Amino acid sequence: MNEEQTQDPQSGSTQRVLNPDGTTNWTVVFEDPQQGVLAAVAATTSMKQLRPVMGSIAQLLFKRKRDAGPRAEFLSRIERVLEQADIDGFDAARDRVLGILNAEKSLRIEKAALHAKNKATTQSIEKRRRSTREGPLEAFLGNPLLLGGSVALSLGLIALVVGLVLMPPDVKDEKADEANSQTDTQTQAAEEKPAETEPAAAPRPAPKPKQQEFIALKPILAEVLSDGSRRRLAMIPLIEIDKGDRIGEVCALNPWIIEGVLLRMGAAAEAGTNADDALIGKVAREVQKDINGRSTGVKIKRLALVDLRKLTKDVVKASNRGCERVGIESLP
Repeated sequence: MNEEQTQDPQSGSTQRVLNPDGTTNWTVVFEDPQQGVLAAVAATTSMKQLRPVMGSIAQLLFKRKRDAGPRAEFLSRIERVLEQADIDGFDAARDRVLGILNAEKSLRIEKAALHAKNKATTQSIEKRRRSTREGPLEAFLGNPLLLGGSVALSLGLIALVVGLVLMPPDVKDEKADEANSQTDTQTQAAEEKPAETEPAAAPRPAPKPKQQEFIALKPILAEVLSDGSRRRLAMIPLIEIDKGDRIGEVCALNPWIIEGVLLRMGAAAEAGTNADDALIGKVAREVQKDINGRSTGVKIKRLALVDLRKLTKDVVKASNRGCERVGIESLP
């Protein structure tokens, strides 16, 4: 039984509903209003409730024998978030936990869809092989994994060109001092006049930091390599677009963004590359370029992938709701 087919034959709960292709229906597992994972977490009101709920969820999501390591890493990430509750408050900690779970949901849905797609592609290739003899070019184009890998490799070879930022030259003030045209009598009269007490000027309020508008998509949970160990990193895609572009067109790009990020981060982990800021920035630029090359509508001005833990509570909430405008003073 593969990673997606996690049905428990002895369990009749909705947590094990299957899709027609045989994969687990992760949408039901996470979003069912009665028994779903997200509903269970959202209903908690204290750390005393939330911790055991997360323990049960970890057992549900990582139930196979070989899941002991990923389950421990998942619980460790959750515990690090819960430890911040004393500083940020319970609601903020719970929101971050929901963000991690939404990212986990997206990852599992995408992996299930990829598994089903690969299975259908394999069956189609085998059927064509039985009916006709295909050449190497047809076999290459018919395999989305080979084709996607070649595209990712080509994108990885593209160098980033950095332009020079020109600074304007200093301008010297050449104005000469003007002569004082007042007479001695006027100066003396001014000096003898009693000084008037001026009211103290009210302090000016500090200018509000200028916020930049982004569109926050749902968190993406990617398997990455960190210091030689595999772990899962929840990243929120933040998209900058032109003001005239419609947000609905950006939302439609979400599946492409998820697929591009997961494929590239997974390939980097397989190659032994640690997921540092440089790699994440490179992946974001490659995905942006790939999507802009494929999209006939809206074009992405900038795509940033930001660790969920580095963003404020309101941005995380907007991301959990999916595809909402947010204001950010500066990216972490």
